[in-house]
Amino acid sequence: MITSERKNNRGKIQIIGDVLALAASGIKKTHIMYRANLSYEQVHLYLGELIGKRLISQNVSSSDGVVYGTTEKGREFLLHYTHLAEVLEEEEREEEKTRRSTAVSNGCWAGSGCIV
Repeated sequence: MITSERKNNRGKIQIIGDVLALAASGIKKTHIMYRANLSYEQVHLYLGELIGKRLISQNVSSSDGVVYGTTEKGREFLLHYTHLAEVLEEEEREEEKTRRSTAVSNGCWAGSGCIV
């Protein structure tokens, strides 16, 4: 999810999925900011909401400081989110395949100037 190409800005659910995936093995707030491409304000708001919904836990240790981790409830959310994203991506691939097939059957091919 995080490494996938995005054509548009991410929505709230996508950002939550990204943050939960990052926190699965434990991560600091600044690393979430950089890896999820969020501002300080955004990461602060999302972490607050995710902690409130018990999707992420906040663990404090003397050696690492504050580390965020995905809870069991968060892993369940991530599992459902990942499955839904895969279904939607498969649907997009099928639609693209159908568009290309239709274009070819209408006499369009790469470089012919047809818009698919």
